Amino acid sequence: MPAPMTARILDFDTTKLTSAYSRNPSKKTDTRSSVSRLITRLSTVLQTSIELAEILHIFNDEVRQIVPFDGIAYQHQASRYEYSIGKTNGHSTSYRLQTPDDFLGELSFHRNKTRFTEAELETIERLIVSLIYPLRNGLRYQEAVKSALTDALTGAGNRISMENVMAREFDLASRYHQPLSILMLDLDYFKNVNDQHGHATGDYVLKSVVHSLQAASRCADMTFRYGGEEFGILLLDTTTEMALSLAENLSKELASTPMIHDKQEIKITLSFGITQINESFKSHDQWIDMADKALYQSKQNGRNQATIINCD
Repeated sequence: MPAPMTARILDFDTTKLTSAYSRNPSKKTDTRSSVSRLITRLSTVLQTSIELAEILHIFNDEVRQIVPFDGIAYQHQASRYEYSIGKTNGHSTSYRLQTPDDFLGELSFHRNKTRFTEAELETIERLIVSLIYPLRNGLRYQEAVKSALTDALTGAGNRISMENVMAREFDLASRYHQPLSILMLDLDYFKNVNDQHGHATGDYVLKSVVHSLQAASRCADMTFRYGGEEFGILLLDTTTEMALSLAENLSKELASTPMIHDKQEIKITLSFGITQINESFKSHDQWIDMADKALYQSKQNGRNQATIINCD
């Protein structure tokens, strides 16, 4: 039976963050002094980065000097951002971080052997105060970067974003021998949609397809607009068989729920190309090209199907 999670909501008044928890707790003087010194240090070191992952790593390393724990997990659903450090099983306590102006996500602390004591929870809450401004700035920075790397029409990542992410994840998966697949897909006969129904309807179809792709994918998966009506989905820790299952589910969903726009029914089918990395690939470009060839083969063989090609 999994260990229970303690859920707490921290509603911060951003106009009073600097004085929050400043009253003297009923603890020993040395403990209170250690926490106060760490709060002062956190206010400095957390300002040294604007990258969310780095901010969380700094916070993790500093806080565990006072409160022992095995791992932390953070998620911000609106940004589809998830990040964890260490082991995230066992006993846990979770915090919803809310200010009057922003919801900053959920942060949980995990410890395998023993529950967190009330004194430890109070200390954690005092230290979380120091995280609020850096976390908010990190989220805003990520949103700005995301906007620059996002396709304006569909909300998927753009071509530049795809190239950067694919290169990075290809290197990581190759180095650590982890499964990594790419799912390239194309809307069949999309030109006919524009010709018969107009470009406004075509835009609606593209946005709807991306919404379906993201809804069917995990938070860790990333969807990109490769160009025109062609898209790519990066599937972390995923084999070609798992990617094929996703492609089949997407096809079934589109077939069962035709799109309606301006009282017109638009039926869309998809063609897929799937490739998983292996040692024979020398670069991410070769990997993407192989998936593109698999997609081309699906279209040549009649469309509305998936093809798997892995370089040997």
